[in-house]
Amino acid sequence: MMTGSILEGRTIGTVAIVGNGPVSEADAPLIDEADMVLRFNSAPALGAAGQRVDVLMLNRARVYMSKRINPLALHRAPEVWVNDTEENGRVDWLFERECKPRYLGLGLKDKARQQLKRFDPFETSQPTSGASIIAEFLDVLPETKIHLFGFTHQGKQHTHDWTAEKQWVEQLIDEGRIVRHLTPGPLVRRSLTGKLEYWLRFLEKRAKHYLHNKLLHSSASTKRRIFGRDA
Repeated sequence: MMTGSILEGRTIGTVAIVGNGPVSEADAPLIDEADMVLRFNSAPALGAAGQRVDVLMLNRARVYMSKRINPLALHRAPEVWVNDTEENGRVDWLFERECKPRYLGLGLKDKARQQLKRFDPFETSQPTSGASIIAEFLDVLPETKIHLFGFTHQGKQHTHDWTAEKQWVEQLIDEGRIVRHLTPGPLVRRSLTGKLEYWLRFLEKRAKHYLHNKLLHSSASTKRRIFGRDA
């Protein structure tokens, strides 16, 4: 089982999987009511669409360095799951110490590929982290009700088959295995206090990153991966 301590000894009746798409004001309170909340990568909705994050799931650790990252997610998440092997996913000295990530390997993506075969028979695409964790939870938490928020099944990455994943999710919805929340109406907005906390944490994380990775600890090869060729 790929999961760690966050699931051990807990009864998880509901899990909220929050994508990076829009979330309505009406749906936002439902996120924090779930027994477990999982968010992805930059987690832009945290602090507006709910305040909780039990797991932050990254495609690779280098996503930590993206300017789009939500520093509240890094600060609040008890666990960070990297959807890759440690060899591929590990790039950042500070990341290891602040986030204590768990590297999930390639098993989740393989499970997702098996599920997506019906809609992508040539297996030409790379499953998203969303599809990967849905496939995993369906396997290891079969009695848990999965609720999706902010899932639009579209994006700029051409390596993903968004249509196949949408068809798969819609089949799961029809089967009653998951619930997708797409309530129309005004979208969530961060409060003034929330904006202040966001930017304070952003400055903190960026300063720590620069100090520890560029000046103190990272090797030349890691610096090039994080900061570019001329670092």
